[in-house]
Amino acid sequence: MVWASLATAPVLGHSWGPNQQGYGEARPAAVYNGGDPTGMVTSIHWATWGGAEAVGEGTSTWVWPGTCVGCNRPTSGARIVAFHRGQCRGIPSYNAIEWFFPKYGETFNPHVYINSCTGEYVGLSGTMPRYPDATTKDGLAAIKVQAAGLSCRAAKQVIASVQVVRYLRRAGRFAVGRFRCGTEGDLTGQTLFECASGDRDVLFDVAA
Repeated sequence: MVWASLATAPVLGHSWGPNQQGYGEARPAAVYNGGDPTGMVTSIHWATWGGAEAVGEGTSTWVWPGTCVGCNRPTSGARIVAFHRGQCRGIPSYNAIEWFFPKYGETFNPHVYINSCTGEYVGLSGTMPRYPDATTKDGLAAIKVQAAGLSCRAAKQVIASVQVVRYLRRAGRFAVGRFRCGTEGDLTGQTLFECASGDRDVLFDVAA
C-alpha cells in the first residue's frame, strides 16, 4: 500500500541545529543548515529516493572565487546527494548529505560531506598548503600563495596566466581558461585573488 511505502521511506538524518529545514524529512523540498545562504538548497526535485543514495536538483548559492558570500545570488543547477543509508536515532535515514555545482566543474566527493544525523563536517580541511611566490601574466609579484588540488608548478602556471592590474583597487570577476577568478579589491593595502575550477583552488595576494 502507498501509506506503507511512505512509512518505511528513509528520512534525511535529523535536525542538528536551530532554524534548519529538511532534516528528519523524506524527499525534502528544501534543505537548510540554518546559517549562511551556501548552506541552503531550495526547489529540490528528487530524481531518486529510497535506494543506496538519493539524487536531486535544486537552487543554491555558488560563491564566485574571491568574492564574499553576500555578493552572490542563488542560482539553479545545484546537485544534492543524500547517501550513507542507515539509521539515525532508530529511524531509517540517509546519514550523509552533499551538494555541488556540476556546471562550475564541481563533482561528487563521497569523502567530503555533512553527517546529516550529527551535523559533523567530514573530510573538510581548513588549511591550504603554502607555495613560494610567483609572477602574474602582467609581471606583478604574487605573494602568500596557497593552493588546493594543484601542485606548486600547476599553481604557478595558473597565476602566470592571470592579468591582475585592472583589479588591484576594485572588485572584479573574470575567467582564465577553465578557472574562474575574482577579488574584492584593495582592502588592506594588498589585493587577494582567488582562482578556482572544481576542486582546484589558488589564492594569492598582490600589492595594491
